[in-house]
Amino acid sequence: MIAKNSFIIMITQGTCAVLGMFGLFAISKIWGEHAPGIMGVVWFGMSFVGAFSFITNLGFDAAHVKKISEGKDLGKCNGTYIAIKLILTGIFAASVISTIIIWKYVLNEQFYDSTRESVIYLFIAYYVFFSLAQIPIMTLNSLKKNAKSQISILSDTVMRVFLLLIIALAGISGALIVTDAGTQIVNVPARYVWPAFFHPIQAFLSTHIIGAISFAYIAGALSMFVVGFIMLRKYPISRPDKEYMSMYLRFAVPMMIPVLFSFLNSYLDKVILGYYWTSVEVGYYFAVQRISFFVMLVPSAIGIVLFPTISSMYVKYRSNVKKRNHQLVQLTRFSERYISMVTVPLVSTFIVFAVPLIDIILNSSFRPGTLSMQILFIYTYVTTMYVPIFFLVLGTNRPQMIAKAFVLSGVSNIVLNLFLIPRDGLLSFVGIDGAAGAAFATLISALIMCWILLYYSGRIMKRGLFEKRIILHIVAGIIAGLLMLVVSNQFDIIQWYHLISLTLSGLGAYLGILFALGEFRKAELNFFLDTVNPLGLLRHVRDEMRGKGT
Repeated sequence: MIAKNSFIIMITQGTCAVLGMFGLFAISKIWGEHAPGIMGVVWFGMSFVGAFSFITNLGFDAAHVKKISEGKDLGKCNGTYIAIKLILTGIFAASVISTIIIWKYVLNEQFYDSTRESVIYLFIAYYVFFSLAQIPIMTLNSLKKNAKSQISILSDTVMRVFLLLIIALAGISGALIVTDAGTQIVNVPARYVWPAFFHPIQAFLSTHIIGAISFAYIAGALSMFVVGFIMLRKYPISRPDKEYMSMYLRFAVPMMIPVLFSFLNSYLDKVILGYYWTSVEVGYYFAVQRISFFVMLVPSAIGIVLFPTISSMYVKYRSNVKKRNHQLVQLTRFSERYISMVTVPLVSTFIVFAVPLIDIILNSSFRPGTLSMQILFIYTYVTTMYVPIFFLVLGTNRPQMIAKAFVLSGVSNIVLNLFLIPRDGLLSFVGIDGAAGAAFATLISALIMCWILLYYSGRIMKRGLFEKRIILHIVAGIIAGLLMLVVSNQFDIIQWYHLISLTLSGLGAYLGILFALGEFRKAELNFFLDTVNPLGLLRHVRDEMRGKGT
């Protein structure tokens, strides 16, 4: 069940990632060298507002999943969660607007270049819909109705990418972008001649390009919100009471600091980049970060299923601690092993082929982000390794430990960003500043998080949780990567099918090395084949959509 649900989520999130990359690909190819600057302005606004979006969560998302998976009254859980979400979302919007007012009228500061005020206001609306859309998504995930939750998530990407393609084809007229060379007026003609009836729309989009892109994100979040609540319509919603409010609050309070630092770590690096550099540098970083997060599909999919599973196991075997700990350790190590086995060849391939990957998916104007992308791929692998351990600690009711881990990791991330991102940062003499500095700070903070969670999980389970066979995966990945590097040096990789051919060759070498090391045998092959069996997956999705097993 865990494998199939996880694979369904991986398929959906993989589809979303591919569609998102296709949208970014189209914009990069159509707008050429202007794409990093234009998109950097939008992504800065998204990151600025996103840094406040922790307010919409504050640990109550995890509390909702936890309480439903423990078997609490579903109607009261839903009513409580909806009430809390509405309150938090209102506080979030008020906080962002208040910050802008203080910045402009108390501190007498202004918004420049990447800090476009209008974009910030638009992304307040985006995060409002995004926050409220988490109500059905978290509820369905906690019930392990992952196919339903993923449909709403998919609707966001489909709507956003569809609109971005239309906007990209409209061209650019008179956009102002600040680069290291000064302010530029950007004009890109429409790729195709639009029918006369649509000329006013084309003219409006091309002259309001940054606002139009922002509206595409809002439309995607609105779509996710609507589809999500359609999926939730048959589930009970009851009036919240004091008992359930208190229950949610008790679980969420220790999680508030972890959520704060988690959101800050996700967005603050782009904000600091926009402050010390220009929107172009933000564009480099955000774009390659999107590519590197392909690797995160595997652990995020498994984590969505793993958290409610661990929570229910923790309650089920409460009277038999020895059996409970044994099962939890087995499940965690199993997850670590198979996550690592899948992600190592991805990381190895993307690091080796970073430059052609950027050229093919984006364009050569994004090449300054190469080093940051390679560092981010290492970061994503480190993150994949602590995802099962994170959910073990959280699922066994240790939110205080999670809080301590996030504080130490989060503070280190913020401090390192402040010291590594500026042009004269600590490691600028070796080329690590700007986007690369942000990536390196993220990697170090992830290593700190991984070490702390391993320590805490060992204390909880009375044994180490590190799966030693992961070392074999890393060795095989390094050898396969070196082989791919040697082969790729024999010719230029200029087409996507060159990259796919070399990737498949590298995967074959990786599996061959694992087989030689005794880590990939018939049992592992059968496990993967059963997980991805299309007939079994279709039956699983069909049963869930028909309500079987509810």
